[in-house]
Amino acid sequence: MTDDIWKLGFLALFVVWFLVRAYYGKKAQTPEKSEKVRPVFESCLVGLNFIGMMILPLAAVFTPWLDSFSMNIPDSIRLIFLVIGFFNVWLFARIHADLGKNWSPVLEIKQDHTLVKSGIYKRIRHPMYAHIWLWVIGQGVILDNSLVLVFGVAAWGLLYYLRVPKEEEMLINKFGDEYREYMKTTGRVIPKI
Repeated sequence: MTDDIWKLGFLALFVVWFLVRAYYGKKAQTPEKSEKVRPVFESCLVGLNFIGMMILPLAAVFTPWLDSFSMNIPDSIRLIFLVIGFFNVWLFARIHADLGKNWSPVLEIKQDHTLVKSGIYKRIRHPMYAHIWLWVIGQGVILDNSLVLVFGVAAWGLLYYLRVPKEEEMLINKFGDEYREYMKTTGRVIPKI
């Protein structure tokens, strides 16, 4: 297949992904006060991820600037990641639906924050993070672009490893033993067996 076909496939995924985020992000906005944790630091990390998950992939689709970063990935591998990508976008929508108004792009506890332990959250504590790992790897493979892949994984990895311990501490402070028990029965980003 030509590179333009792969770019169109990725663009279709991206548009659906963006619409899911916009729809559920709007639904999660609440006028109540929230307790944000490290808001400036979190915003910087989210900004890096914005570059890795939006700016660079779109630059790879719409400009020739990143063409020199091609990895020559076989079409069969790219197709596998495109199929995984469509499943992953469905997962993204399901995660947002399960989280409801509890979702936020930065670390925060909202006024009527609840501990979600149903749906996808029944077996995984952080399915959104599992989704993003798949997303940043998948976009680099589908677009066959090492810069998109490496920057996306590095930016996301930095946010993930700096955020998760703080997030779990925050949830333990809010929900106490209920969250500790929940941690015993769930995996962080893959189901606990």
